Amino acid sequence: MDLRRVLLVLLVVAVVLCCSLFLLNYDESVHYTRVGLTNTSSIEVPVSDESINTVVNGGIHLINDTKHDLTVMYFNSEEGNQVAAVELEYIRNDFAANSVQETLGNQTIWHNEENGTYMAFIGNYVTHDNILIICKDPEILEHMIASARYNYYNEETNTTETFNDANQSAVNATTNSSGSTTLDSTGTSQSSSSSNVPEGYYWSGQDADYIREYDDANGIHHIDRLHGNNESIDTANDKHWTNGVEDTEAYHQDFN
Repeated sequence: MDLRRVLLVLLVVAVVLCCSLFLLNYDESVHYTRVGLTNTSSIEVPVSDESINTVVNGGIHLINDTKHDLTVMYFNSEEGNQVAAVELEYIRNDFAANSVQETLGNQTIWHNEENGTYMAFIGNYVTHDNILIICKDPEILEHMIASARYNYYNEETNTTETFNDANQSAVNATTNSSGSTTLDSTGTSQSSSSSNVPEGYYWSGQDADYIREYDDANGIHHIDRLHGNNESIDTANDKHWTNGVEDTEAYHQDFN
């Protein structure tokens, strides 16, 4: 065998070895790690070296992961930060108004077909946690929804209870005649598990706030609250009403 053939064989072997090493070390699957959000909630997020955690308007905590096109916003309403509650609800409604409602893992989500992003708003009314997730990968979104955990201190038993269900926002805590805490996991929405909530209303994800959303014949989006102000939003003409009274200017000032 002459020198040219020997070099050619060595080159082929080197290429095969390099390709094998690359395939062995390359793993495109997403790896997750659990992070604590509030004192009573945690969730699994993709492992990333391109993620930052900051605080934005109203005290909302923001995780921004550019590697996975992922944004997580969260806050606990028991802390009494109403600015954060309004801000997060505005972000959710603004996204939903330009998106198609879908179902992912028994959870209602919104899909913005124009930019390819998905949004889920989950939480727990017992622990007062509110979590908004926006990302482009529905598999990541589904994993995160299922991984959400909510913990609260049970004074009856002096233990920490953990809520864990496919639809995190549908967990109800009730007290039976013996005084102990029981969990009623509906897997759908809060309104299906409470006889005090009219048909068509569902839990908004914030405390005991039940809402009903619909669009009228003029394309105006309505948000009727069972325990609060009703809103009407005309995105085409950039107008807003509270309880039938237009307050567009004041509404926008709240978010400047």
